[in-house]
Amino acid sequence: MSCLCFICVEQSEAAIIEEFGRFSLVANPGCHCLVPCRDAIAGKVSLRLEEMRCVIESKSRDNVFLNVTVIVQFQILRDSIEKAFYTLDNANKQINAYIQNSVRGQVPLYDIDAIYTMREDISKAVKCEIDRHMAEYGYEILTVLMTDIEPAASVTNAMNQIQTYSRLKTASIDKAEAHKIQVVKAAEADAESKRLSGVGLAEQRKAIVSGLQTSIETFTEGVKDLTSEDIMSLLLLNQYFDTLNQVAKCSAKTTLFLSHNGGLAEVAEQMQNGVIKKKHK
Repeated sequence: MSCLCFICVEQSEAAIIEEFGRFSLVANPGCHCLVPCRDAIAGKVSLRLEEMRCVIESKSRDNVFLNVTVIVQFQILRDSIEKAFYTLDNANKQINAYIQNSVRGQVPLYDIDAIYTMREDISKAVKCEIDRHMAEYGYEILTVLMTDIEPAASVTNAMNQIQTYSRLKTASIDKAEAHKIQVVKAAEADAESKRLSGVGLAEQRKAIVSGLQTSIETFTEGVKDLTSEDIMSLLLLNQYFDTLNQVAKCSAKTTLFLSHNGGLAEVAEQMQNGVIKKKHK
């Protein structure tokens, strides 16, 4: 037993004073007088917020072994300093034991993927359980944080591969859908182009027939001695010469040999035999 007459307790501490070996009082921060040979300082406790780090090996519900890192923040309750001093010799070891037991009871309830998303719920459950136990020893658990979840390297690589293959599958599906849309749109465009080409060809033929009909009527009114066959032959010959003119313009590097035998009637007959009759075959 010490023979001090007074003690000074720092702001962040509390001192336990014993009288003849029996608890007397808790000395709060400040200066306190002691009775020599009667009062003694049994010890001091810190009132600061303390933190400890625990690494727990556990297993998920889908049988994946992993290391869980937990950070625990705790402090002594100010109205339970006597209980905290005399009950526990090493609070850190006791908290670590409760953390180990609680985490190993919570983690196996979830699959490995769910643990990452449910870590906050697991932390809350662990805190409530430990806080209930440590309150009996005069300690308050303020925070429990799961800061790291580390499965085996092979499991991590497998999870990364699953995500990679899933994204590649999605990309392949999107690429196939884009190609499908291109093919469909190209087919629709081709069909529309052919339809419009047919409409244009029909309108062209309709215009040609209408023009021929108008020309025949004009010739009939202007020249009374020509028959319809003569007028048709003359029109065909005119179209024939126009065609030759266009061929000559568009075939500058090509030599064409064309036969012209007989008069107007024979040329018209040749045109009818070469063009009109061949189309009917």
